[in-house]
Amino acid sequence: MNVYDNLIKETQDILKKQDFTQLKVRKCDWNMLTANEFLMGKEVRFELGDRFKESVVYHVPTSDKTLVGEDKIFLIGNDLQNIKADTNFSRVTLFNIDDIPDPNKAYIGVRRLGYERYKIIPEGYMVLSSSFENKENVRVSKKAVKKGLTFELLGNLYIQHYKQMAGVNNVQIFFIVGDQDFVKDLIQVSQKVNEVTNAFDHILKNVILDCDVCPLKTICEEIEALRELHFSVNDKK
Repeated sequence: MNVYDNLIKETQDILKKQDFTQLKVRKCDWNMLTANEFLMGKEVRFELGDRFKESVVYHVPTSDKTLVGEDKIFLIGNDLQNIKADTNFSRVTLFNIDDIPDPNKAYIGVRRLGYERYKIIPEGYMVLSSSFENKENVRVSKKAVKKGLTFELLGNLYIQHYKQMAGVNNVQIFFIVGDQDFVKDLIQVSQKVNEVTNAFDHILKNVILDCDVCPLKTICEEIEALRELHFSVNDKK
C-alpha cells in the first residue's frame, strides 16, 4: 500500500516545521462506550472544533516502515487540562499497515480505517464528525477533564484500538489545538487524500476504460502507484 506515500511525506513536511510536544506512548485505561453519549450544555467544559474556521481531520495509510515506523503522539497547542474555552481543533492520523497485494482488499482496508474512528468513544469525549467536511467537533465534559483526560491519554486510546485491527502495525497521531495558519496546508493535503481514494475506487470499478476521457487522469498521472494499480487491474480483466 503506497498510493498515499507522497501525501504522507507532504503531511510530515508541514507538521515537522511546527512547535510540537511529543507525548508518551503507554498503556492507558479509560471507560470506553459502545455508542456516542450526549453531553448536555451544563456538563460540557469546552468544545473543540469550529465548523466556521479552517480545521481538518484525515487518516492516511502506508506500508512503508521508513515513513511510519513506530507509534507516536504529538500535540500542537494546549492540552485539555489547560484549555479554558471553546477552541479550534484538527487531527491527523498516519498508519503503517501490512501490504495488501489484492487491490480490492486494500481499498476495503483503507475505507475501514476511516470508519473505525466512529467506534472509538471515550467517556466524556463526545465526537460529532463530518466526513463530508473532514472535520470533527468535540464536546469535552467537566467530569472527564477533572478525572484527568489528556491528549496523551486520548492518543494512546486511539493507538490501542487501531492496533487491535488485523494488519495495523503502527499509528502516529497529531492533535492540533487552536487557530493555526498551517492547517490550511493540511486541508489541501486532505483534499488530495480524498481524490486519491476516489481514484482508487474508480479504478477498481473500472467505470471508464479510456484514460483520455477520465476526469481522474491527472491524479493517476501524478501518483505512479495509482497508474500501476490501474494497469494491473486492466490486465487482469
